[in-house]
Amino acid sequence: LFSQGTFKSCSKGTEQYSYIESWLKYMNDIAYLEKCAKLLSKKHNIILQGAPGTGKTYNTAAIALNALDITDVDLTDHRAVMIRYDELLGKQIFFTTFHQSLDYEDFVEGLKPHVQTDNKGNSIGVTYEPEDGIFKRACNAAQTDTTNKPVVLIIDEINRGNVSKIFGELITLLESDKRSQGNHPIKVILPYTKAEFGVPSNLYIIGTMNTTDRSTGTLDYALRRRFAFVTLQSDRSVIEKHYDKLGNANLRDMAVALFDDIKKFIESPKHLCGDMSIDDLMVGHSYFMAEDEEELKDKVEYEIIPLINEYINDGILNVKNEEKKTAFDSWLSLAPIQETDEDEQEEEEQ
Repeated sequence: LFSQGTFKSCSKGTEQYSYIESWLKYMNDIAYLEKCAKLLSKKHNIILQGAPGTGKTYNTAAIALNALDITDVDLTDHRAVMIRYDELLGKQIFFTTFHQSLDYEDFVEGLKPHVQTDNKGNSIGVTYEPEDGIFKRACNAAQTDTTNKPVVLIIDEINRGNVSKIFGELITLLESDKRSQGNHPIKVILPYTKAEFGVPSNLYIIGTMNTTDRSTGTLDYALRRRFAFVTLQSDRSVIEKHYDKLGNANLRDMAVALFDDIKKFIESPKHLCGDMSIDDLMVGHSYFMAEDEEELKDKVEYEIIPLINEYINDGILNVKNEEKKTAFDSWLSLAPIQETDEDEQEEEEQ
């Protein structure tokens, strides 16, 4: 691909540097996905947690395909991953979102109304019959496959639901050793169909959790014991790669400078308070990825600033009104905050 020269310097900005860097990023991404898939195969249940925009949704799809032993798709190609993901949805991949009104009857099984009609199609009444929820459907798909193919259930926003109410007695069966082929398999009798039920060992669960969501409580210890937790961090290099693909170096430099400035603002000791870290709060890299300057401005004004303002209103960040206005005005202009002499003096003292 390039002229020979083993010890020739490949400084940043050269074609060689970009080529090597892209391969390194590719290998790191693949290694990360394989690590998560391996963790999933051992634990059977993992949760991807992180701040908004860190790629939790995309990573669940890529990890799911890896866990399903899909080898003919480049797992770093977002478009290719989502195409295959959609093909397998409802067959080997099942998806649901937890919310505060979801319960056992929706998730496992429950009595659902069915309208009865006569031979002319007129309604003659309603009967209630047992109906499988998505968890039971995913388990059935795993059990009925004679080749023992893995099945993945993705639960988005898993911390927004009342886990005890949704899983009920089945929470015990989530543990790998309590599964159908585990060392201590357990089965229960379901309340409506009265059928014997166990969780198959080839069912894998991937949950996602927004670490900044203060509208719900934290996950209880019973669920935490049964899941492994993987934290997704906001990644500066993803932003750079995005704009390098677009061939827009000026917009890349602008977006990266904003990313660095906002991170510095959030993790400043005089701002960050409480028990949350920069990994919990840093605005995700997807918020800084745009097709042009106008879109980036819109993302800053209508997504990034409202999110940080919410942190301030909730007391997660301790920022004075004047300081907030200065920061927001600078970011709206797609520029880092201009430091004053007083700011520089404070940094030197710290």
